[in-house]
Amino acid sequence: MTEPKHYDRLPPFLMSSIPKSGTYLLHQILTGLPGISSDRTRSKLFFTNSLLPETYIDDHKNRLSQLPENEFGLGHIRYSSTYAQLLKELQMKHVFIYRDPRDVCVSLSYFIKDKWKTHPLHNDFNTLFQTNKQRHLGIINGVPGKWPGFNAYFHHYYEWLNHAETHHVSYEELVINEQSKEKAIMNIIEFLWEGLTPPMSYRDMYSQVVQNINPSTSNTFRSGKIGGWKQEFDSEIKLAFKANANHLLLKFGYEATPNWE
Repeated sequence: MTEPKHYDRLPPFLMSSIPKSGTYLLHQILTGLPGISSDRTRSKLFFTNSLLPETYIDDHKNRLSQLPENEFGLGHIRYSSTYAQLLKELQMKHVFIYRDPRDVCVSLSYFIKDKWKTHPLHNDFNTLFQTNKQRHLGIINGVPGKWPGFNAYFHHYYEWLNHAETHHVSYEELVINEQSKEKAIMNIIEFLWEGLTPPMSYRDMYSQVVQNINPSTSNTFRSGKIGGWKQEFDSEIKLAFKANANHLLLKFGYEATPNWE
């Protein structure tokens, strides 16, 4: 492995994800790159819990602008034209990971029940909602006063897929097979170092990244399966999801027809 005598430090960038879509996996990929870090301290975490950008945009702008070279911010960020403009003003690259919405639904349902003790539905999911089916339907349809429903909560995140300047990578690309994983990671490397002199070859970077991947070290990891929803969704759940969020599957390529089974 030969490092160039002179190479560029990477400008700070942003990594965001749809909740329950492989956040920790992408974090391991990025921190596996040479010299790149994100310590996940409060100042480097970015979340948009409000639908109103004006409630957080100044704070995010201030903290993003203070990120040093070779570091990145991390968060779950709903798309808005205001946030896209912020990234443009800061000339900051953005890497975004997403996942089949149905698998997001299942993963979130289990996570709220088993681990997310501060979520408004945690107690209900351990008392009133006695079955996985009831919990999945609660995530999809919503629970008055506690949860707005799948589409209402998630569709703003998926809108980053319409943002041309953002680099999009799907969870499925990273786990379906080795060839797909390699291509997806190499695309991330090329996106981040475009126009810069890297500290080593892209191939050596890839080898270093792969050694850093270990999903079992995440306290939010459950199974990581692709298509796990097929074992969870019966006909009633499928109908509910189609009524609530079918457009996400069709618009972003997870289904070609609204009558999927």
